[in-house]
Amino acid sequence: MSLVVAFLVGGPLSVGIGWMVWNFWNSNRLLDSKLKDGDLELLSSTNYKVSEVIRAPAGSRVEKVALQQIPINQDGYIRQTLPDGRIALIPIGLSGQVKSVHSTTHTNQQPPIQ
Repeated sequence: MSLVVAFLVGGPLSVGIGWMVWNFWNSNRLLDSKLKDGDLELLSSTNYKVSEVIRAPAGSRVEKVALQQIPINQDGYIRQTLPDGRIALIPIGLSGQVKSVHSTTHTNQQPPIQ
């Protein structure tokens, strides 16, 4: 008798778990194929939440950057913090435009001839 009860409870439970695993795998497979094909219906689909659309090379990443007012000191330089943590003073012209400056992150680069 207990074997019959085990099959009556375990059978539907096994089928339900199997269906959930297959459904999860199949929906991921369909999403991957739609993304690969560039399906525009994904943007208006109610099944997926699209927070941002980016076209970039593989391996790219998105970083949120806060816009800030850059203070200009009296000597005609803008103080800028570089991604590696160093500070760079970038000269500006009389009109407030940044002058052409060679890269401050690569030491093997020569400044442009003026």
